[in-house]
Amino acid sequence: MNIKEKNSLEGNLDKVYLMNFFDGLQFTLPIFAIFLLDNGMNLAQIGLILGGAYIVQFILDIPFSIWADKHSRKSFLILSNVSFMLLNLILYLSHSFEMFFLAYCFNGLGTAFTSGISGAFVYDTLLSLGKEKQYENVQVKIIKNRFVGKIIAIGAGGYIYHINPRMPFLLQALSSLVCVVIAFRFMEPLCEKSISKTFNQIKEGAGFLFKHKIIWVTVIVFCFADAIHDILVNYYQPVMRASGISSLTYFSAIYIFVNILGLLGAHFYPKIKSKIDWKNIMVIYLLVNAICSVFFGIQNAVLVVFSIALFTFVTASYDIYISSILHKLVPSSHRATTLSLFGLMYNLFSFILIYIISFFMDRYSIFVGMLVSALIMLAVLLVFIKIVYNKNRRDEHLLLESYY
Repeated sequence: MNIKEKNSLEGNLDKVYLMNFFDGLQFTLPIFAIFLLDNGMNLAQIGLILGGAYIVQFILDIPFSIWADKHSRKSFLILSNVSFMLLNLILYLSHSFEMFFLAYCFNGLGTAFTSGISGAFVYDTLLSLGKEKQYENVQVKIIKNRFVGKIIAIGAGGYIYHINPRMPFLLQALSSLVCVVIAFRFMEPLCEKSISKTFNQIKEGAGFLFKHKIIWVTVIVFCFADAIHDILVNYYQPVMRASGISSLTYFSAIYIFVNILGLLGAHFYPKIKSKIDWKNIMVIYLLVNAICSVFFGIQNAVLVVFSIALFTFVTASYDIYISSILHKLVPSSHRATTLSLFGLMYNLFSFILIYIISFFMDRYSIFVGMLVSALIMLAVLLVFIKIVYNKNRRDEHLLLESYY
């Protein structure tokens, strides 16, 4: 590698930080569900709209990742941001359930383009530079940059909604356009390309993911927990409205507070990692999921704000933890494929759980739906405790702790 190539690869990291800042400019985050409700959608329809993204991502995640492992990661990062731009442009123009559903399919498309691939791009950039041990520190900076963008955009999103309910979607489309321009300037990492046939690529990728029982158990449990997290985040706005919080100005202030907690969660990740072992982190994470779901099921705005803030803090740390384990396990030639298999499982759980919870919301109330999610998380927590604290699996525990 010559000096010019090395400088270009090192420049990837600065561009990734910048792209995540603009990706974090999610002006629509504090108003998306409110926008759908104000345009005549009910809670069950919101669940169907969100489900459209999961369906698209479930279908396309693996094919896209296999192609990325064989050819290029950069091209998918470009296409991902193009899809997110189209998502917001269609939402800006939409007035019906069908158009909202179509728009969110582009969200699934954009996520499929980047799921597994963005993480592989960053790790392979570091691997090319011989700096792969810095991955966790780089990931902390990436997440912090995204939260800084969120804090700025969220503070403006609620106010802009008062002036023009559709303007936040246009502003977010412009942010995605900036990300497209940045992605064009990336340099492809120097990494091993896969030569496996499609079926073998999937089989080999699954082999890395399911090599050790305690690792795939951890991955499956995380999929459950993150699916519930995604559901709570998307239904946060209707829960707040049902709890009597109607001012979008106040709503934006709450979102700023919540995302400051997320930034702090990423910032303190190294200290959290040094003091708590992986089993206890998982138990805490699952317990937080369950408690937050219970708080969502209680008609009290203060508890809802507390729970989403705690949830965001914990998630910011745990995302770094799980991605670090998987990157260390998987070679470059199968990195995107394996990470996408993980994403595929997450989307399957999200797809099933969001329709189960939406059913209870539509049949009874939004608070009943939240309590159902709490029962699901308590069941997952009990199963995880039974598995990981089994003395007969001590060797596997030590294995995962060595990766951690």
